[in-house]
Amino acid sequence: MKMTEQHLNQALSRMGLIKSGPVRIGLLDVTASVRAESGFGDQYWVRVALVKDATTWVRPNANEEAQVLTDRVPMPRIINRTEWEETDPEQGNIRQVRGEAFEYIEASPISKEPAITEAPNVSDEWWRQLRKAHDIIQMSEGAGPGRAKFGVLSRIRKVAGATVDTTGLKWCASHGDFHWVNLLSTPDLVIVDWEGYGFAPVGLDAATLLTYSLSHPPTADRVREVFSDVLSGKQGFLVQLYMAEMVMSGIRAGFHSHLEHPIRDHVKSLLNR
Repeated sequence: MKMTEQHLNQALSRMGLIKSGPVRIGLLDVTASVRAESGFGDQYWVRVALVKDATTWVRPNANEEAQVLTDRVPMPRIINRTEWEETDPEQGNIRQVRGEAFEYIEASPISKEPAITEAPNVSDEWWRQLRKAHDIIQMSEGAGPGRAKFGVLSRIRKVAGATVDTTGLKWCASHGDFHWVNLLSTPDLVIVDWEGYGFAPVGLDAATLLTYSLSHPPTADRVREVFSDVLSGKQGFLVQLYMAEMVMSGIRAGFHSHLEHPIRDHVKSLLNR
């Protein structure tokens, strides 16, 4: 079921808001979003998407559960939400659509694509804010079930072989999609898209950012420097292998093809160290 401008219009009508910018349809048409305003001129960012079912690693209420971090991590607050049911024209079943109105923050994503290809235009202070936010997220107690342990271990073994030692893998709260589209600059840091918030292997967010930085080696080196302790040791080794295979699965599906060779070189380096 694809999200369309019609879904946005329905969400706006239900929340009493008016479009004030161009409509953006997300990757694979799974989301639709737009800038909107109230009758009093208050600005919001409205996004509609299907409510995820229990078969995905993205949990239905992850966005809302992540709101426990709003006073500690730079992120937009959810101001309003609405839900309704409609028939999926492709499958014929009933699906739930959710519209959420976030506070509007004037900011730009660091990159238009998850994988960066040039140095991010951010300050040293922005990098410090990033590391601080990362650590606060990891210490959060509000995250629910996220990545399935079986799936994580399966991907690690696919890269490193069945005999790789995966014992003692640690878990913590994670943003779950820590790449350059979801990191903004005002010029201060803002983190968006919390649908993947949940428990995951310690270091997942740092490893995600590193993997999507391999297309620009100087930035990858900066990520390694900022998260050196997180990416080190057995835990860092395993979570980097996991993320490498996660992104490679996306490459096999036709995304981020320019990352294939950097990731293969990265994996070789990990396995030969």
